[in-house]
Amino acid sequence: MQDKRAFLAQDLAKDCKSVEDVHNLLKDLFKRTIEEVLEGKLSEHLGYEKYNKV
Repeated sequence: MQDKRAFLAQDLAKDCKSVEDVHNLLKDLFKRTIEEVLEGKLSEHLGYEKYNKV
């Protein structure tokens, strides 16, 4: 798992040229992570995936 994280960090860092780039990257990653977690919890609570016909 650590190898994947290190690779991901290196891959993402290569596009960052300033502190603002890092800030925007982290903000976007945090937003997307929270959205994925919330969608998963909602699907679990409702008992079906988003856009599935019930």
